[in-house]
Amino acid sequence: MRSLGLFALALSLLPLNVAAAPAAKTKSLADCAALVASISDIVTGPNSAVEDIDGGCRATNISYGVSSFMSYSVDEVTLRSPDLLANFPAGDIFEAAELDLKGVRFKPLTHSPLQDYILALNTVGMDLRLAYTTDPEALTSQAEFEFSAERLGRFAIKASLSNFDNTDVDINDITEVSGTLNQLDFTLEDRGLFAAIFAPAVLNMLFPPDEDPTGAIMVMQETVVATLAGLPEGTLSPGSLVALGTLIRAFPKPEGDWHLNFVSERGISLDDLNADNPAAIAAILADAKITATGGPAQ
Repeated sequence: MRSLGLFALALSLLPLNVAAAPAAKTKSLADCAALVASISDIVTGPNSAVEDIDGGCRATNISYGVSSFMSYSVDEVTLRSPDLLANFPAGDIFEAAELDLKGVRFKPLTHSPLQDYILALNTVGMDLRLAYTTDPEALTSQAEFEFSAERLGRFAIKASLSNFDNTDVDINDITEVSGTLNQLDFTLEDRGLFAAIFAPAVLNMLFPPDEDPTGAIMVMQETVVATLAGLPEGTLSPGSLVALGTLIRAFPKPEGDWHLNFVSERGISLDDLNADNPAAIAAILADAKITATGGPAQ
């Protein structure tokens, strides 16, 4: 579950719509120190520093409290967005933003200084980058996301969307964002990344705690591979099917180097993706082109 707190920190700094804008005009924040102070879960200490930079704010050596038993330390966080100090307190939509988190480390709080120190010895520094631009008139958006964890590896996603609308969106229900995914580029360099950081949360969501998931995982793997094999001719080349099949059968330890590219002029609706509508997605894939390469690490 460690990754969930990290993404919560990212969302707290990069709101789609922190809250509905009040009727009266909200006063702009005086500076970046005021912005950091307005986020209650961020804790600063004697070694912390907050500075105003060109286009945004930077803070170093801060902590983010998830609960009384868990927090994160952050070496550096940088947030850039046009009119950041005015838009952040008003809850206005960010038309463009860049968020970079560096040196994020999980800090368990056992309330035993010795145990906290011992557990911290095995923590891995994580970096996260999230950047996007939107064109409200053209209703388009370009987004990129990258996550890395030192020796464990990294993954990166780039996406292009049309018919994109993130107005009147509640941060508590991000599925209200509408749009059409036309291009997706995904890169994974895994040396234990997924198993260490994401697999515990994913597996806990998929299976009950008293069930051995081994058999069910194998069934899921073969079901997905069979579905891919049944896609319209031309959507997925034989070589790409082999690469994707190898990746899927490696779950939940997909160690290796992988690359996936999806292109569709018609695109896939975010509503269909959120609703998990296989029939609609399969129909849309008819004009898509999926290319996959890669394999296990040598």
